[in-house]
Amino acid sequence: MHEALGLTIDEWGSIVAILGGIGGAIALIVKMTSIMNRLESSIDTLNQTLAGLVNDNRDTKTRLNLLEDRFEEHIGEAKVRNQRITSLEHEIFNRKKG
Repeated sequence: MHEALGLTIDEWGSIVAILGGIGGAIALIVKMTSIMNRLESSIDTLNQTLAGLVNDNRDTKTRLNLLEDRFEEHIGEAKVRNQRITSLEHEIFNRKKG
């Protein structure tokens, strides 16, 4: 048999196969790490987007509550004006009669 550096061709073949397997495993680990890093980055971006939406929703609710309060005030003011107008109409109508 042929020998190189004290190893036969079969032994060298075994070493190459083992190193190839280790290299393949390392390549697979690197690829999976890359995929996991991209996934983690995407999840972080999604979390930031969701947090922004939650904050926007809170802001919108706060503004809506303020608008509802102002609307209720306007309704109250309109009722008071309508009562005054009705009172004035009755007063004027009663003066014309009398």
